[in-house]
Amino acid sequence: MNILIVGGGIGGLTCAFSLERAGHAVTLVERAPQFSPVGAGIVLAPNARSILQWLGVPLERYGERVTALDVVDAAGKRLQRMDPSRLKARYGEPWAFARPALHEALCEALPARVSLRLGVNLRGLRVEKDAVYATFEGATAEERYDVVVGADGLRSSVREHVVGPVEYRYSGMTCYRGLIPNPGLERAIEAWGGPARIGMVPLAHGQLYYYLVLSAPRRAPALTLLELQAACAHIRGEVTQLWAALKEQPPLHHDLEELDAPVWGVERVLLLGDAAHAMTPNQGQGAAMAIEDALALTSALEPGVEGALGRYVTLRHARVRAVQLDSRRLGQLAHLDNAALGFVRDNLLRLLPQRMADAQYERLVQPGLSLLPQ
Repeated sequence: MNILIVGGGIGGLTCAFSLERAGHAVTLVERAPQFSPVGAGIVLAPNARSILQWLGVPLERYGERVTALDVVDAAGKRLQRMDPSRLKARYGEPWAFARPALHEALCEALPARVSLRLGVNLRGLRVEKDAVYATFEGATAEERYDVVVGADGLRSSVREHVVGPVEYRYSGMTCYRGLIPNPGLERAIEAWGGPARIGMVPLAHGQLYYYLVLSAPRRAPALTLLELQAACAHIRGEVTQLWAALKEQPPLHHDLEELDAPVWGVERVLLLGDAAHAMTPNQGQGAAMAIEDALALTSALEPGVEGALGRYVTLRHARVRAVQLDSRRLGQLAHLDNAALGFVRDNLLRLLPQRMADAQYERLVQPGLSLLPQ
């Protein structure tokens, strides 16, 4: 098939790998005139990492193993530890990357047979029974494709062309992120402090990914560095190393918005990643779901275009919806601003048996691994 992918992020690039590997002719268009280093950090759980490695993306020199993730309370006392080594033999380990480094790994490994076009803006789509016709800004002629994949993010133009406007759901939280030199942290850590969270993840090459999540009104003005520090002043312990290492305003700030429910597209125009199911990042599974989508979408097209949308929805909807809702609930749990409820939550987490924590982790990653050919 002749397939157009709109959007050159992690999901779009992974989809190009997967579809090209299946023998399709793939054109990938990206509106940015060039790929440039943007973004902060990302953790790929084994479901996502294993798929990329199966597709031939060399990850080792770009990332760092996540040896442990501690969730701590505002006083710095551990609530729960995620220890990947316990399940390493079955699922492998999560890896952490600077987003620009992961994007570079994908771009460098992109098969030469994929036609990559940068600086291209989609202007319109015309869906017919036997084909999809795309037009781009600056061009008058339509281009004919058998299938179009919308991998163009939360505010997807492909989605708007085929299903119309959608409502965005605001999580009640806003996020500040960036990369700094690692002050010496050896494991990932996230501190929960009512209306604020601080996360820190060691990366390769002496970098540290940090994020600050605050409960805030939608579209509230960005806080200064001093205001951020004041908003998190009640959080103590190891994560306070961040303030000595952070010399300037976090470069990235955005409200955490999501789609209320997944939207998968129409026949011949399939949506992937944030375009289909943008979710809060509370489980670190947003990019992972896009990576899984790429394999599922390829599988759905294997018998042909007819019925592909239905097959794709069958493969993805229940899985994605469960992760989306669990991420939503986890964010609400982490940001409890009631002292009594927070006390109960903290004690329940401390008492949670390790086998139950391991089972939760297995339920998160195993469905994605099942997409890989056996």
